[in-house]
Amino acid sequence: MKKNIIITAGPTNERIDAVMKITNMSTGALGNVIAETFLKDKADEIGTIYYISTKLSYKPRIESEKVKLVTVESTQDLIDALSKIFATEKIDIIVHSSAVGDYVGKYVIRAEELIDEIWDTVQNAKSKDEVTKEVLMNIFENPRSICNNETKISSYEPHLMTMLSLTPKVISMIKKMAPSVTLVGFKLLEGVSKEELFQVASNLRKKNQADYIVANDLAKIGGGKHWAMIIGENGIVTECNTKVEIAKALETLLF
Repeated sequence: MKKNIIITAGPTNERIDAVMKITNMSTGALGNVIAETFLKDKADEIGTIYYISTKLSYKPRIESEKVKLVTVESTQDLIDALSKIFATEKIDIIVHSSAVGDYVGKYVIRAEELIDEIWDTVQNAKSKDEVTKEVLMNIFENPRSICNNETKISSYEPHLMTMLSLTPKVISMIKKMAPSVTLVGFKLLEGVSKEELFQVASNLRKKNQADYIVANDLAKIGGGKHWAMIIGENGIVTECNTKVEIAKALETLLF
């Protein structure tokens, strides 16, 4: 039976206004290497690879009718794409290497207008007891005078402020959408001990019912090197030193 695979790669982009975005430094290079390695070595065992990434992320250079490119922009776009594929196709494996952004822009506001709203609240209060932390927090959560983020905000605003909120955790949704899928997740920390990285990645695996977690250290990525350890139910499965080694190790585990 040929395997249908989803590979997510690259960053997500969260819009602040019509032209500004919040993103991260991910390029999708690792997801791309994984896809190309699978296509080179296991083409006969693959049904379709659904490769989900943003427009500027790396994409497989191997021309194959087995690859279906799905372009997304935001975290919600990614969730919608996964939901659609899981609803219509039997997926055997998902390699969720996408560096989903942690934050999305909730609103943009001029500092002067936010200060005016806080000042009005203080001035109109009948007593100091009315100006509580909850009242002030509600202003920050839902100010009246936010900028229209459907258009380009002026380039000459000297005190522009953006409120960020958390994006949904995509990895936590995958097993709910497709309980039987084999899930490979990824965790990136920087400059931590191997023991700490292992613990954080192991907790992530258990929490999200992932079969494997590829645990990376940003301090050990660069110059052609990409150290990572792959963690499974019984601990560290293997350690790798390049993107190709990571792809080959996953290939061995998944096929």
